[in-house]
Amino acid sequence: AAIGAKFAQRDRRFIDIDGDGSMRMNIGELETATTYGLPVKIVVFNNFGDGMVRQWQKLYYKGRMSGSDKSLHRKDFVKTAEADGFEFAKKLDRKADIPKVIEEFIRFPGPAFLEVIIDPDAGVYPMVGPGLSYDKMITGDFIESRDKPADDEPGPSEMF
Repeated sequence: AAIGAKFAQRDRRFIDIDGDGSMRMNIGELETATTYGLPVKIVVFNNFGDGMVRQWQKLYYKGRMSGSDKSLHRKDFVKTAEADGFEFAKKLDRKADIPKVIEEFIRFPGPAFLEVIIDPDAGVYPMVGPGLSYDKMITGDFIESRDKPADDEPGPSEMF
């Protein structure tokens, strides 16, 4: 979406924020940005797995893991971005480096890629659980809730 938006409005800054699972599914688009010289900024939050899926499985499926319990540590996103032509490709894994690295990332004149290592158990919020409406959205610790989520687990017919 950020690449398409940049094509449409070249005078505006666009920052794509993805998780590592999403980036794996769309990794081919990195080369699109560099092929066309589009100065989009790409941030990948890497929790070494499908964190949002893991969160759903913990909250709604009694911790039964399916496909999300593998530790995905082998993908080197920085090397991948460099191979696709990103001249700015960095990994941010130290809190003390945040101000400096973010400034370099934003100021870089061309396409820029930033992998940010996050806690594998960090929650993804807000989220809407299976079979629930937006007024039952789980907002986490830092967003005011619209309503308290129901304590009832969805029934088997409500899970899909």
